[in-house]
Amino acid sequence: MGYAAIISNTTGTASAAPNDIPKVSFNHNGGITDMTPILTVKDKILTKLGHPEDEQSAEYKSLIYAVHRGDSLSFNFDKEPSQVDAFLIDYETDYSTLWALAKTETGEYSANTPSPGLYNLEVHAIYPDGEYVSYSKLINVVDNDINLLSLTPKSNLCGNELSIDKLTAMGSPANGVFNQIINQPLMKGLSFGIVDELNIQLPDTKNVCGFQLGLKNSQNDINFFAVQSSDDGSIYSDPIVFSNTGFSGEMPEKYIYPSSVEAKFLKIIPLGSTLEKGLGVTGFKLFGH
Repeated sequence: MGYAAIISNTTGTASAAPNDIPKVSFNHNGGITDMTPILTVKDKILTKLGHPEDEQSAEYKSLIYAVHRGDSLSFNFDKEPSQVDAFLIDYETDYSTLWALAKTETGEYSANTPSPGLYNLEVHAIYPDGEYVSYSKLINVVDNDINLLSLTPKSNLCGNELSIDKLTAMGSPANGVFNQIINQPLMKGLSFGIVDELNIQLPDTKNVCGFQLGLKNSQNDINFFAVQSSDDGSIYSDPIVFSNTGFSGEMPEKYIYPSSVEAKFLKIIPLGSTLEKGLGVTGFKLFGH
C-alpha cells in the first residue's frame, strides 16, 4: 500500500488554504454533489481548511443530502488518487465514530450503517505527489422500512467491550513489550508510546466489529493503519485501512468495520503518518456484538 513512502513527516500546521486542491464529488442515483475539502497535508504542512458540518451548521450552510441506507455511492476525482478510503462519520457521539464503507466489485461504496441518521460522508484521499486531502459532506442516511420504535441508538451500536488476553506492542514502545494478561478496563492511565505494530489476542474466538484507539497528538497528525484478523494466528484476513480524522482533539476515535469478523487474533499495523513515527498509542479498546 505504500503509505509510509507517500506521507512525509510534518513539522507544523498552517492557516492559509492551498488554492490547488483537487476537487471531489460523489454520485448517488444519477445526481452529482460536490464535497468540501476540510484538511490537507502537503509539503510537510498540515492545514485545516474547515470543520465537519453538524446539524446546526448545515441548517445555514448547506442542503442536507438524503441517502437511503444500503445505497451505492461513487466518487469523481478531477485528479486520480493513488489511494481512497471512504467513511460515514458521527462526530456527535461520545467518541467520534468512523464506519468504514465497503467497496463493491464495481468500485462503488455501500452506505450501509447500522442506524439511520446524520453522518459526515468523508473521503480520505492520497495523491501520487504525496498530498493528502480529506473531503466531507453532511448527509442524512434514511431507511423507510425500519421500525423506529425498535431502533437502537447509534451510541450503543458495536458497543460491547471485549476482554483481551494478550496485547503485544512490537517495536520500541516506551514501556517495553506487553505480553501479559490484561483485565478490563484496558490500559487505564497507560501509554505505549511509539510502536510499530499492535498484536491482540482474545481468550477465544469472538465476533469483532471495531475498536477504539487513542493516538498521540491526533489533532495535528493523520495516521494511517491497517487492521487484520485471524482465527488461528497464522493466516490473516485482507487488511481494512483506517485513518484518524484530525478533528477529535486528544480524544480517542472509534473505528467500525464494514462488517464484523470472527477472530481470536488481530493486528494493527502503521502504514505511515504525517508527524509521529509509528503509532503513538494512548488507549485501546476492542468491541464486538
